[in-house]
Amino acid sequence: MPAPQRVTRVALTAAARAIAEDEGIDAVTISAVATAVGVRPPSLYKHVAHRHDLLRLIADDAARELDEDVTALAGSATDSAASLAAIARAFRAFSTRSPHAASLLFSGAALSAEPQSDGMVALTRTLLDAVRAAAPGDPLPAARTLTAWAYGFCTMEQAGAFQLGGDVDEAFEFGLTTLVDALTALR
Repeated sequence: MPAPQRVTRVALTAAARAIAEDEGIDAVTISAVATAVGVRPPSLYKHVAHRHDLLRLIADDAARELDEDVTALAGSATDSAASLAAIARAFRAFSTRSPHAASLLFSGAALSAEPQSDGMVALTRTLLDAVRAAAPGDPLPAARTLTAWAYGFCTMEQAGAFQLGGDVDEAFEFGLTTLVDALTALR
């Protein structure tokens, strides 16, 4: 008779994500996660093949959570421009709340998953649908531009890179308004 499974995927993901946020991505190891879920490290190999799988679990969970945030905010927007702005603001709020998980969203951990993770697929679909409603033609270049700008801004903000003074919130809104105006003007 096989032994009962002691670790669920949900518990494993939550433990890995908590370690990432509390101690940093480098602290996410098979040993650390095993300790956090109360098993010996060899027991985790029933669930993940290596550390990279733990990082993929974090990235997928982050994408799922962000997609829920984006869907809620973008869905309540009054028009397509407001929807794009809501998406960027949701990403910024998520990045502030979960900076380490956010850093994995566009890393090799998230992007190398085969097939693409459910969370990333949902998040990508939500973003493409919002951009498709706001800008003409192929939504991919506009979605990539909005994503790259938001990710870059948030990465710099989390790293404390805005050292020239001024209001960072004002800078975010200026950049966002400029970018959304440019994307929707193409319509």
